[in-house]
Amino acid sequence: MNNNYHIIRIQQYLKGELNQEEMYQLEREALDDPLLQDAIDGYQMQREVSHRRLSLLQQRLAARIEGLAKERNAFFFGWQRLGVAATACVLMVLVLVLLWMRNHRLQPTTAEKEVAVALVSTAQVSAQAVTGDVSFDAVPEQGWEQLNTYLSEHAGVQGVSGEVVLVFDVDHQGIPYAIEEVSTTEQSLVQEAKRLLQTGPFWHGSRAKISISFN
Repeated sequence: MNNNYHIIRIQQYLKGELNQEEMYQLEREALDDPLLQDAIDGYQMQREVSHRRLSLLQQRLAARIEGLAKERNAFFFGWQRLGVAATACVLMVLVLVLLWMRNHRLQPTTAEKEVAVALVSTAQVSAQAVTGDVSFDAVPEQGWEQLNTYLSEHAGVQGVSGEVVLVFDVDHQGIPYAIEEVSTTEQSLVQEAKRLLQTGPFWHGSRAKISISFN
């Protein structure tokens, strides 16, 4: 109950000495403040109460209200601090997860590195003309160096080495055809050499005999 509710005001209300507006105001305050209503009811039951005893009652009521307010504030701030701490913990966990994901993405595993190296490395393949017969006049249109670069970059075999000697004709578009093997070697290398010739650079001439080495 507010300390402004003096005993004289309560006495005036009970004796009917307040005007209608003042009585209405006090009754409205009593509806909002149960302790004020208790004080009015208690004074109605005991009219001969001294001002001193009522002042003591007011002090006790005020102390009780203050204690309840402190408990309510302590409860509210306790939950508020707990909520702030929980939010901070969640944010910290999220930051740690994001940092872990970032570092994990930026640092490939050893197996991934080995696979990347294996994909980058290519077989060393080189081709050269087999001389000794003037009927073989075909040569790469862009030169032997360009042909060897293409063969090394597009070779599809790994871990197999050997030499393949091939004879082939060149059509009017410069594409090798009727490719024949004239040496005995690993068949996987023969098939790969034929594929590289058919898909590789154009040739100039009519017929060629070449040796392709896989290292």
